[in-house]
Amino acid sequence: MIPGLLLILAAITSGRLDAADWHLFGPNAPEIEFHGFASQGFIGSTGYNYLGESKLGSFEFTEVGLNALFNPLPRTRIMAQAFAYDVGQAGRYDPVLDYALAEYTFNDYIGIRAGRIRRPQGIYNDIQDVDLGRTFVLLPQGLYDARWRDFYVSLDGGEIFGSVPLGQAGSLDYEIYGGVIRPSMDGGFALQLRNTLPSSVHLDEIHPADVVGGQLWWHTPIDGLRLGAGGEYIPWAVFTVSTQTPAGLIHLQQPSDLLVQQYSAEYQWKAWTFQTEYLFVNTHPEAAGVPRVSAFSWYVSGEYRFNKWCEVGSYYTEYYNENFGPSRSGPGSATFPSDANQKDAAVALRFDLTDRWIFKVEGHYIRGTALLQDNAGNPIRRDNGWWLLAIKSTISF
Repeated sequence: MIPGLLLILAAITSGRLDAADWHLFGPNAPEIEFHGFASQGFIGSTGYNYLGESKLGSFEFTEVGLNALFNPLPRTRIMAQAFAYDVGQAGRYDPVLDYALAEYTFNDYIGIRAGRIRRPQGIYNDIQDVDLGRTFVLLPQGLYDARWRDFYVSLDGGEIFGSVPLGQAGSLDYEIYGGVIRPSMDGGFALQLRNTLPSSVHLDEIHPADVVGGQLWWHTPIDGLRLGAGGEYIPWAVFTVSTQTPAGLIHLQQPSDLLVQQYSAEYQWKAWTFQTEYLFVNTHPEAAGVPRVSAFSWYVSGEYRFNKWCEVGSYYTEYYNENFGPSRSGPGSATFPSDANQKDAAVALRFDLTDRWIFKVEGHYIRGTALLQDNAGNPIRRDNGWWLLAIKSTISF
């Protein structure tokens, strides 16, 4: 993948790579705009393998996308994106239809989208692939895990959206959606399942799941300040596993209801941007013997743009897996207490080398191992601090 990215970078710096506009239906018809991006990253760490074999230094950190936009009628948009990624063992460059939707806006108050749509959740969920839109290489992983795109980003269904003016109180943007999510067998959710299942149990299938949810953004009267709240509900027969017993091969389904809540705040002032978010995930068992899962994460961040080509940012984030105990830090498991939580302090530098080419370098100091999700690559885990270096270069056209 790296040689291909270098060729693209060479084309960009020479000024020969531009977005393509095609008049597919004739010279007088609306044009179809084609855009794309490619990212190559590197992750190196001390102590533990995280997001791949990072103790040895891993280049398994790649994203590639190609998208198209068409406005056939007034207030109408049709757009789609093909996407492939590789983050450690997740993704494996398998191409997917990231989104493919039709959108019609009746007026500022109401519009509709249908097809494979992006799920609006928090500040970044529906723009995770837009590397130009953020300072950091890795978003806070307790909320935006780079391995879980197949689970969190898209759904097949529809959405109602709009904006309601509130006079001197600002305005309120809303999005209400429903449909079906289709997790992949090589995505982050499947990897986590395989990591936690006993060796005698085989993951056979991850079932599609219905989902309903919504998000509100209040653009307050304070210039640059917006506050958000969102949530979703997923009633789900989560997955099917099989295990060999003396009576033969047994297949079991694991049912659960999943409730997600997320709260966000963002303030932009001059060259500064400040953000904070809180995510809570809770499952309720539907059958005897199904464990309850509860986890939450939060972060605070600040970013400052020095000029058009340089930006610095920092965040602190914590993630807690409450399955490891009743308290926030929890006693953890008897073997690996550090799996109860993970705390991460990060500092990042972003350089806009051209309008289409950015380069980022980022350092992390991390305590805890709750998000490693790789028992085989981390057979011993302790509550010691460890370091991570992330580098990423992205081109777009």
